[in-house]
Amino acid sequence: MTTFRYSAYDTAGKSRTGSVEADGYKSAIEEIKKNGLYPTDVKTAGSEGGFFSRVKPISAETLALTTRQFSTLLLSGTPLTEALSILSENCANRRLGGVLLKLKEGVVGGATLSSAMAAHPEIFSPFYRGLISSAEVSGGMETVLLELADYLESRARTLRELKTALTYPVLMLAVGVIVVGFLFVFVVPKITRIFEESNNSLPLITTVLIFITDTVLRYWPLFILAVAGLAAGSKKYYRHKRVRPYLDRLLLRTPWVGKLASSFFISTMCRTLGSLLSGGVPLLGALEVTKGVLSNVEYKRIMDTAIQECAEGSALSASLKNSSNIPSMVAHMINVGEKSGNLDSMLLTTAKSYEEQFSTGLKRAITLIEPLMILAMGLIVGLIVLAILLPIFELNQIIR
Repeated sequence: MTTFRYSAYDTAGKSRTGSVEADGYKSAIEEIKKNGLYPTDVKTAGSEGGFFSRVKPISAETLALTTRQFSTLLLSGTPLTEALSILSENCANRRLGGVLLKLKEGVVGGATLSSAMAAHPEIFSPFYRGLISSAEVSGGMETVLLELADYLESRARTLRELKTALTYPVLMLAVGVIVVGFLFVFVVPKITRIFEESNNSLPLITTVLIFITDTVLRYWPLFILAVAGLAAGSKKYYRHKRVRPYLDRLLLRTPWVGKLASSFFISTMCRTLGSLLSGGVPLLGALEVTKGVLSNVEYKRIMDTAIQECAEGSALSASLKNSSNIPSMVAHMINVGEKSGNLDSMLLTTAKSYEEQFSTGLKRAITLIEPLMILAMGLIVGLIVLAILLPIFELNQIIR
């Protein structure tokens, strides 16, 4: 018998948690249902948090496709529970298919769709659940799902462009490290040994090369540990509550890189806020969700200020206008949207503009990085070749 922990809803729609003993997963579900509960999440006890129990997250593309299919089914007149059942049966991702089935069981048990989604925060973000919750109150679930699909596809496209743009530089960096490592481990030691046996004075560049080679060969395990420790320490250091705000501000103030980062965060802010408002979410609630989506501490602070001032009756544009990290054009566009009553559409238009600006800036950055990396690799290899050739030329002169 295996112990299973579960989250479920009772006939009144209230959330319940507990554990049962059963021979298998299906038996556990049947046992839970016998108690008048509708399970939304069932897993073996102790499976949470283990390193090897981690599963691959659902990609934005997969969730966007499923969301669009969900909207299409509802537009065709398919009932909500039946649509969830069809999606779970036809979903290519088995994990997402299982989650959709759990959503159906939760809804059948009397829970709302958004509350059933709350049991799976690793898949359905607060932004996603906020729009669904708003649609449940105001209606228009089909339209909201279409907007969610558009948003997810836009975010996925941006991340895909970023990954594609970084693929070539990362590949070049890896090849460069392998080439230089091969030279230091197999080529340079054999050649420099000849120079050391000659007992002649060596050029400074050759002496430095020999020192570096000997150090690397003797202490390479320590170098690997140092790099790993530095990476882990940097990640922990970045997350420190006193350090991260400073680093986030430094990122935004860095020439050229700061402008590119600002374009990304502004597009994220406007896209998220505009989508939430168009889905019927109140302004203060939309600002709270948008704050959670933003990863930069400075922009989170801007959202905090906006929430406080808007709650006191100020206009959103007036609050954003006072921030140095919000361009005046963005504040002006928001002001126009507030006056015309089309704030959501104005935010989405602004988001599209800054998404294009980010994409263009990213392509220019990669175009500049590629020749710089080639130049750096050529310089390193050239110095190694020079350090080897100089003593050879001197030995040749002595022989003559």
